[in-house]
Amino acid sequence: MRSLWPVVGLAGLMILAGCGSGNTTASSGSKTTGTAGPPTLQSISISPSTAAIAQGTSQAFLATGHYSDGSTKDLTTTAQWSCLLNSIASVSNSPPTQGWATALIPTSSNIAYPVTALITATFGGISESAQLNISSATIASLTVSPATATLGYLNQQQYKATATFSDGTTQDVTSQPGVSWSVSSVSASPAPFYTSGSGLVIGNSLGTFNVSASFLSASSYSQSPQPTLTVDLSNLESVALVAANLADPTAPTIANNTQVQFSAVGTFNDGSTRDVTSLATGWSSDSAAVTNFGAQANVFSAASSQLPATANITATVGAFSPSTPLTVSGATLQSIALSPANITVAATTRVAFTAVGIFSDGSKQDLVSPQVRWSVQNGSGVAGLDGKGLLTGESAGSVTVTATSASTLGSIAGSTGATVSAATMQSVAVSPATAFMVPGSSLAYSALATFSDGSTQDVTTSAIWKSGSGSVATAASNIATGLGLGQSSITAKVNGITGTADLIVALPSQIKLAVTPATASVASGATTAFSATGTFFDGSTQDFTPLVNWSSSMPTVATVDYQSGVVSGLGSGSSTITATLGTVTAAGQVTAQ
Repeated sequence: MRSLWPVVGLAGLMILAGCGSGNTTASSGSKTTGTAGPPTLQSISISPSTAAIAQGTSQAFLATGHYSDGSTKDLTTTAQWSCLLNSIASVSNSPPTQGWATALIPTSSNIAYPVTALITATFGGISESAQLNISSATIASLTVSPATATLGYLNQQQYKATATFSDGTTQDVTSQPGVSWSVSSVSASPAPFYTSGSGLVIGNSLGTFNVSASFLSASSYSQSPQPTLTVDLSNLESVALVAANLADPTAPTIANNTQVQFSAVGTFNDGSTRDVTSLATGWSSDSAAVTNFGAQANVFSAASSQLPATANITATVGAFSPSTPLTVSGATLQSIALSPANITVAATTRVAFTAVGIFSDGSKQDLVSPQVRWSVQNGSGVAGLDGKGLLTGESAGSVTVTATSASTLGSIAGSTGATVSAATMQSVAVSPATAFMVPGSSLAYSALATFSDGSTQDVTTSAIWKSGSGSVATAASNIATGLGLGQSSITAKVNGITGTADLIVALPSQIKLAVTPATASVASGATTAFSATGTFFDGSTQDFTPLVNWSSSMPTVATVDYQSGVVSGLGSGSSTITATLGTVTAAGQVTAQ
């Protein structure tokens, strides 16, 4: 054994020298000076300058550029990171983990621990290094905290995973590459949404759940007792029933022999309003004039021999049983308007039609089956049409699409022309082409096809959507949801042609938020909208309005839809409207009058 020491010592020196000694121009004193021209890079600093981790774990480094005018700039994502002896440590140059160094588990026994690797950042010909001290300690146990937590519906809980090593040291490995999180239900309820790479749990299911993590050879399953999370409705303040597709959703009126769909909207103690229809039970009507329609408990159908008629619609959400009156009028259907009108659709692609009924009192309602039946008359072209108004082009030429009301509505017909194009699909573009999000958030994509005649068509509903990395993001239809940290492609495939977009899932700390407008006013009973802009660590920006959680500091003054940022004025006063993205927040001020 003694004869190996010189070899081991030499290996250690190679690690220290070869893992990024580089050309440390910033340290050599060769700085440029002068006042003319744009500022020039003088040096680079790395934070932390020294770090200690165990084999198999990772450390994030940040690079900051210092310029001749005294300014600084974050170079973490633009610098080239290196560590030459890749058998000891590696460092990432891929978003969003640029600057993350990982101490590799050795495959050779001739390395004397502890060892020091130099992690180097280079930009503009200037380099600087930080020391990464690596121990031979192995992971002994993994602990998840908090041990118990109670979470309001749709709120978030950030868990932490702490690894204890054989030398007694501990390390936060919550978002380390390789950590895996899981949530299992103690009861029969489905598990709330969780993200595989960050320990963030979103309470979209009620019940009690076990939360666990695994990393390297350790798992928190051995932790006793198992960490538990309870998701309840303790943050729910009130519930209202609304018919959002009608002109006055809070005092709905429908024509006889038509239908209406209700939603349950909850107001929470943070001033946000959220759709809680999925939690509502016991939908009912107190009048025989209005009854539940089929399997959809929140859809009601009106059929009364005496008009006008009134029914009270009731549902239960947790401890709340809200009720709203529904009026059935004697208005008669006069005509049906189809949308879109005179559309052009390419062969093998689809377009969805809607039928809007116009009644004798001037009101309008969307008509759906069985209130209307759909038909297509093929002319010089051929198309298929299903029972919900979804048209599929088959061969080039003109067709006529018709919606005819049920006999109880007078068998009124409305039609529009449609053209099936002979053009062939050339390409598919996915939008947004590049995007970033945090774990747990969701983003809607769209797909636009370009054809041989130069025309374009939205093919979002026709496309087959996929995520390139299931551990980073999922794609359910055109909705991508961030899971773990990293980079993924989002693809849309139509008729064998694929469009691709780039998606980065990053930690909330890597994103800055700004809310606009900074101040706004809204009248009581009216609405105004706030928006949130996210700036990624590389300087790119994106609309984060639907990705953040919105809240209002004064719910009696104003409430805010927790996904859209739309504020509703309730009373006089001022309220702070806050956008939250994990641990990052930004706010604006609204005055209600």
